[in-house]
Amino acid sequence: MRTLLLLTALLAGPAILAAQTAPLACDGRMATVRVSEVPATGTSTGFLAAVAAQKAWYAAHAPNDEVYASPVIVRDEKTKQRAYSTKQYITFHIRGAAAGPAPQHDEAYDAFVKLYRANSEIKSEYNLCLPNPTAR
Repeated sequence: MRTLLLLTALLAGPAILAAQTAPLACDGRMATVRVSEVPATGTSTGFLAAVAAQKAWYAAHAPNDEVYASPVIVRDEKTKQRAYSTKQYITFHIRGAAAGPAPQHDEAYDAFVKLYRANSEIKSEYNLCLPNPTAR
């Protein structure tokens, strides 16, 4: 009986894992949105260089993907003035293909990831399905 239970668990494990990693249906485009902050040890220039390198890498490896960054607008509570932050950014990586394998990482990929790690901390990350513009 113990052997039967062990065998059942071993066979069910991969099926459960596959169900957990199966891509969700999306009638638009999948996207990753990150809120990042430039730490005291980094710079906005370094962060924006990482964004440019990521954008160039995806242009060469997955040309239908789009990568954007936008500074957060902050408001001074005393003066009510608004300004673009030099420390907080939101990045958008919109995937061009609904499914399929991701491009193979290489040295250029590792280089832009290293730039991000040196110049930012991810504060939050969201994966979402952007609806097709025609679905409005």
